[in-house]
Amino acid sequence: MRYCLLRIAYDDSFYGFQIQPSLRTVQGEILKALAPIGVRRVYGSSRTDSHVRSVSSIIEVEHPDVNKVCKILDSIKGIAVRGFYETDEFVNLRKTLQKEYLYFSDHILDGKVLQRVIEEFLKGNLESFSRDPTKKVVITGIRFFTGKTHTLFVFEGRSFSWNFVRIAAESIIRRSDGKIGDKEWRDLLSGKIRARYKGKPDNLILYRTKTPFELKNYESRNLASLKARMYQDFYWLSGIDEGAKELASSLEFLGDH
Repeated sequence: MRYCLLRIAYDDSFYGFQIQPSLRTVQGEILKALAPIGVRRVYGSSRTDSHVRSVSSIIEVEHPDVNKVCKILDSIKGIAVRGFYETDEFVNLRKTLQKEYLYFSDHILDGKVLQRVIEEFLKGNLESFSRDPTKKVVITGIRFFTGKTHTLFVFEGRSFSWNFVRIAAESIIRRSDGKIGDKEWRDLLSGKIRARYKGKPDNLILYRTKTPFELKNYESRNLASLKARMYQDFYWLSGIDEGAKELASSLEFLGDH
């Protein structure tokens, strides 16, 4: 058997990654496009919610011709193929790969307070911020960058969902802003109560998926239009100022990688 692993980017025009009846999803569109060449299953490294964008999702399909698969997928509106890898062995993407999500906020937060809140958060019961409290959440770090008009969070780990990022980020922001009191914060971190705050999906981007193998670059015909769309989103989220330009130009998917 021959497996094709592809790094793809997609915009916010999809109703999430996972296939859903009567809705345009990333997995659904890929399956529809690849069905004529015999592909029946598409595995993904991460799921995303409606209107959540990704610039570095890894998908896996069984097919002997990776170039044909890349060409077909790169013809789907809203999807760009960024790289590919071929192997004779099936790769369990969900358990193998680490990922990073970016979350944007228009809150201007005190850096010292935010650092303390994040440190407390990482020592707490992370399952309190997950939609599935029975699933172990593995977060290896949370970084943040503050600008004149925004705060950017980077969540890194191996086992967590897009919903976890939205819930965790919003809880951290509210605690840093003083909108979550001491008792509620202690109860959240101890697992006594579940988090009830949730950020917007369009503030979230799956930024990077780390692989133990090196992917070959693919010259996508859709990437330029996807980049243009992302630029617009960054200016809307971060404000049209020099800080936003520096932020946008520093990100991998807006560069020449």
